[in-house]
Amino acid sequence: MIWIVLISLCLLLFYYRTVRTFSYWKLKKVPFRRPLPIFGNIMKVALGQQQVGTAIREIYDSFDENVPYFGMYILHKPFLVIRSKELAKKILIKDFNTFQNRPLYHNKEIDPMASNALFIMRGEEWKGLRNKLSPIYTSGKMKKMMPLITKIADQMELYVDTLTDGQEIDVRDLANRYSLDVICSCAFGINSNSLIQKDNEIKNTANKMLDLRSIKRSFAIGSYFFCPLMVELFKLTFLDKESSDYFVDIFKTSFEQRKNSKEKRNDLIDLMYKIKLSESEEDTFKFDDFKISAQALVFFTAGSETTVGTLSFCLYELAMNPYIQNTLRDEIRENMDSEGNISYEALFEMTYLDLVIKETLRKYPLTHLLMRYPETDYTFEETGLHLEKGTPVLLSMTSLHFDQRYFPDPDKFDPERFRGEKAKDLQYVYMPFGEGPRKCIGDRFALLSMKIAVFMFLKKFEITPCNKTEVPVKQSKTAFFIIPDSGSIFLNVRKIE
Repeated sequence: MIWIVLISLCLLLFYYRTVRTFSYWKLKKVPFRRPLPIFGNIMKVALGQQQVGTAIREIYDSFDENVPYFGMYILHKPFLVIRSKELAKKILIKDFNTFQNRPLYHNKEIDPMASNALFIMRGEEWKGLRNKLSPIYTSGKMKKMMPLITKIADQMELYVDTLTDGQEIDVRDLANRYSLDVICSCAFGINSNSLIQKDNEIKNTANKMLDLRSIKRSFAIGSYFFCPLMVELFKLTFLDKESSDYFVDIFKTSFEQRKNSKEKRNDLIDLMYKIKLSESEEDTFKFDDFKISAQALVFFTAGSETTVGTLSFCLYELAMNPYIQNTLRDEIRENMDSEGNISYEALFEMTYLDLVIKETLRKYPLTHLLMRYPETDYTFEETGLHLEKGTPVLLSMTSLHFDQRYFPDPDKFDPERFRGEKAKDLQYVYMPFGEGPRKCIGDRFALLSMKIAVFMFLKKFEITPCNKTEVPVKQSKTAFFIIPDSGSIFLNVRKIE
């Protein structure tokens, strides 16, 4: 008898968590794609057969252009996906106070490092930290940091020089080495020498921590976004713990050494130390060694993959589009000085370089999605849709950036779509770094490191497809971010005068 009761209870629980939950959007008269038990609308994603961004885009593209949003289910949980530029602006800007937090798992006992990171923090704690960190990422601070990045770019030029004789180069590996050296220099105050040494401990540990093709790591990251129960059951950490502890130890050592020395590098350590010294008793948020280390680790992980992905895909598209490559090279040569260098001001005044980077970030967005949730019950005045507190709202970059209403012929690499006044019309549908108060705080640093790398590369080298070049690049179906399935992008690189 007891087994019959237990089985009945399990069936009732299953019904409540799936069938009943799956009526959520139907009852609200919101258009939706019929879900499957357990998986909702992401069965192929769960089975490793499809990227989450692709799964959302398939549903997104199936609706009429006048549909402002639709409902979907990720596992058993209902998500509202926004298709309207006006509603995106309301969520990210106008009604930000209601939608200020991300529905990512947050537990300082299971993962204190991630829980102290800016992108996961919530409410007043997030506001306090954001206010303290904002002065670090101003244009003035980035200008002072530029010599550190330029030095690494010079090393990249020498590294490629030793390889090139019209030979095939894995430009993703090149971007990885460049990015690692830049981040280690600017965030940790150390030389990782990835562009000098083919193999070293820092590079190997970083690759382990940032291995986005790892099924284990993708499962952990996906659980933080969509399935907190898995995080709690398996005590998952957002990043590989052994690797992250390794870099935290490096940062703590560098931080202590800097405090005891008179060296000034204008890097993250200098800037964080100044913030800590300026803290007062009235501050609502105060740094301790752990919180400082957490920000350095976020700076490292977010900055690294941003540069690796964007730079390697940018070089790929330039190789596939020689006219664009030559046009950009002409602009580079017009703006560099007699010694082949460029100032901070001149770099950011290069119009075509900016258009090329923008188009790369459109076609290969840094993340598939932005997520928010209302802190209180919320009603969209335009449609009357009422959302209960905590209902996740999703903006799909993979969908918006390829929406033909905003980007005609979206599969074409066309930097001109961002020229002049056109860019203003794309606000709130083109959001590679997010938008509003929670926009990525490190966007200036990311753009600076990417633009310097492209500048230094194209002024001296020509890139073309080779026998190993995938056309198009096959994307990983299991990685949570957009990366090549093979982990490589091979191009032919030739030195030019």
